Amino acid sequence: MTRSTFLRAHRAQVLAIALGAALVGGCASAPDMARQQEAMAPDSGAVLGDAAPAANGAIAPEAESAASDVARGGGIIEPAPNDIGQPAPQLVKQASLVLVLTDIDAAVDQVQAILQQSQGDLLSLQDNRSPEGTAQQVSLTLRVPQAELDNVLNALRPLGTVQQQSLTAEDVSSQLVDLDARLKNLRQSEAALLKIMERSGEISHVLEVARELSTVRESIERMAAQQQNLKRQVAFSQIYLTLQSPVTQVTPLRPVGETLGNTWESATQSVKAFTVSGLKLGLWLLAFSPYWVLLAALGYGGYRLWHHHPAQPETADAENG
Repeated sequence: MTRSTFLRAHRAQVLAIALGAALVGGCASAPDMARQQEAMAPDSGAVLGDAAPAANGAIAPEAESAASDVARGGGIIEPAPNDIGQPAPQLVKQASLVLVLTDIDAAVDQVQAILQQSQGDLLSLQDNRSPEGTAQQVSLTLRVPQAELDNVLNALRPLGTVQQQSLTAEDVSSQLVDLDARLKNLRQSEAALLKIMERSGEISHVLEVARELSTVRESIERMAAQQQNLKRQVAFSQIYLTLQSPVTQVTPLRPVGETLGNTWESATQSVKAFTVSGLKLGLWLLAFSPYWVLLAALGYGGYRLWHHHPAQPETADAENG
C-alpha cells in the first residue's frame, strides 16, 4: 500500500489527531498570556503615572496663560456660563435715586462711607443752595461694582424719603462679540503684513505695506479701547443720586421803593395812553366836523318845517262840516 492510499483511507483519523493537538496547544498558551498581561500591568501603571504629570504639566502653562490674560485685561473676568450652557448676558446697568431729607450734609458723609465699604468711587458732586438758605439740592454721581449695586441701593434708600427711583440695563453682549471677532481678523491681518514685511522687495512695496500695517494697528487700538470701555461699563454701574431738602424755595419780595416805582411808571404809561387816545378821537371828530355841521343843519331845518307847517286840510274839513 502506498502512502497516498494510506492517507485517503485514514483521512478522518488524521483530522481528529490534528484537531486534538491544536486544542492542547491553545490551552497551554492561555496561562502564558495571562502571565504576560500580569507582567505588563505594572509597566502600564508606570506609564499612566508618568503620563499624569505630563498632562498636568501641559495644563499648567495654559492656566498660567489664562491668568496672564486676565491680568492684562485690567482685572475684568468674563462671566461663567449659566445653567443652560449659554454665556451670561453682558449688561450695562444705571440707577437713579432721588431722596428728600433734612440734614443733607450728614447724608453726604454717609454716602461716602457706603462707597468706601463697597469699594466704589464718587465721580461728581454738585451742591446748589438758595441765597436765603431755605432750599438745598446735592447731585452726586457714584460708580460701584455691578455685584454691589443692589446692596448700595438698599443702603442709600434709608437715608431719606424716596421721591423717585429707576434702574435701566442695556445688553451689550452682541457688541462685545462683534468687537472680539473684528479684533481677531485685524490681528490676523497684522500677522500677515508682518510676514510680508520680513521679505525683501522693492522700497515702494515695503512702504505701501508699512502704511497698511499702520492703519491696521490703529484700528486694533481703537477697537481694543472700545472693548475695554464696554467691559468696564459692564463691571461697574453708575448711580445718579439727588438729595433734596423738604423746604421749597420761596421767591423773595422786591423792595418797597422798587415796587412803588414800577407802579408809578405803569400809572403814567396808562395816563399817556389814555391822553393819546383822546387826542386821536378829537382829531377824527375835527376832521369830520363839516359833515357833522351839515347833518345838524339838515336835522334842525327838518324839525322847524315839521312844527311850523300850516294845518290846511284840518281847516277845510271843519268848514265842510
